[in-house]
Amino acid sequence: MITLQEITKRVGGRTLFEDVTVSFNEGCRYGLTGPNGSGKSTLLKIIMGVESSTSGTVSLPNKVGFLKQKI
Repeated sequence: MITLQEITKRVGGRTLFEDVTVSFNEGCRYGLTGPNGSGKSTLLKIIMGVESSTSGTVSLPNKVGFLKQKI
């Protein structure tokens, strides 16, 4: 299970998201939607440890994989 607890991300004076708490269960599929610039890719980078959050914690299972987005 992937668990996010009170994840907040601020960039400059802008808050992308604040106090996000959610658990993703093993074997389930999830979709993350929102407008451009709302922080979807940033949240995924925080989950995978590529980028740090302003505050909060991420708990991951021993084995997690992901595909990077081509920019």
